[in-house]
Amino acid sequence: MNEQKYPQFERLHVLRTEALCSIRDRAFDIFPLFMENYSEGIVSGCLPIATPDTITVGRGMILHNNFFYLLNEPMSIEYAPTEEYMMLKIIFEPELETENFIQRDVNLILTHDMDLAENEIEICRFKLKKGAVLRANYTDFFDRATEFDTINTINVPYAAIGGQTLSSEILGAFATEAKDFELSTMDFQFCFSVLSGRRISAAQISLYIEHRLKTEISNPTNQTLYDNLCLILREIKNGKRREITGTRRRRREIMLD
Repeated sequence: MNEQKYPQFERLHVLRTEALCSIRDRAFDIFPLFMENYSEGIVSGCLPIATPDTITVGRGMILHNNFFYLLNEPMSIEYAPTEEYMMLKIIFEPELETENFIQRDVNLILTHDMDLAENEIEICRFKLKKGAVLRANYTDFFDRATEFDTINTINVPYAAIGGQTLSSEILGAFATEAKDFELSTMDFQFCFSVLSGRRISAAQISLYIEHRLKTEISNPTNQTLYDNLCLILREIKNGKRREITGTRRRRREIMLD
């Protein structure tokens, strides 16, 4: 029998150990049920925003080592121009166990080391010139890969079924630009799926690219997927811009002699 027990919250009602355990289990077990079969990576949020001297990582959720880390407050770190690639990482600190809690902390680190340890995840990378301003606002889809002075989130791993994938924000930018042009049935279906808010896996993106470009992707990294989406978007933009026409009601005029 699969019992479903919910604690009763009533005035002057003492919550016993069993009830408190039920609250704990409900709170910590619901995310794994929703995200079953998902890879490690960012589940939502954690978008970086730049000011003249600080990068702030927004609130979000990350799945790492079968544990869901909730970033309830933004985290910030200072940066300076180096004219070399820097990577902003979140580090998952070792677990600390006390009498009443199991504590798992996360911290930010900005480093020249472009490799990731087992307890690290990439948030963004950039190469900043002296005297320049770091930016996270892009002129178009292709601008996201600009080498200098631009926050690059292409390689950031987002959790999805079957493996890590591109962020919904990057895919949404592709679909938003593509939808203003004449689309094939295949292009329309892909953009529709993206704009519907579904989490698109790397396998789904690869399938679209392979059929669209008649090519084969043996190792679908985020960078490979993005580069191929750029090729497709250029092809789409070289076609006709879609004309949007509204329906107009024709006025009926009655002529009386």
